[in-house]
Amino acid sequence: MPDDDGAEDAAVSRQPLNPLFHEPARLALLSALAPAEYTDFASLLRITGVSKSALSKHLSALADAGVVEVGKSDTDRRGRRIALTAEGRVAFDSYLDALTAIVQNARG
Repeated sequence: MPDDDGAEDAAVSRQPLNPLFHEPARLALLSALAPAEYTDFASLLRITGVSKSALSKHLSALADAGVVEVGKSDTDRRGRRIALTAEGRVAFDSYLDALTAIVQNARG
């Protein structure tokens, strides 16, 4: 019989996952942006493996939520420069902490 107290402890310590970040393409996109000051659109296309229109939609959703900033490239007049906002970094770090807690609990 499972330990009811352990299940209760895990449920209490687990933070809800942000559904905006949990979509696989967005997770890949945010993971690419996290260690960088900024990334260009073409690099994100390669990393995520989604179409240009899908990437644009994901970026728009994240920008509307204040998670990313999309600006013009300094070197390519048609290029876009994408970066996490300060709030986006905090929110993504919190998401990763919650995800790590779930994984650690699953591994015992």
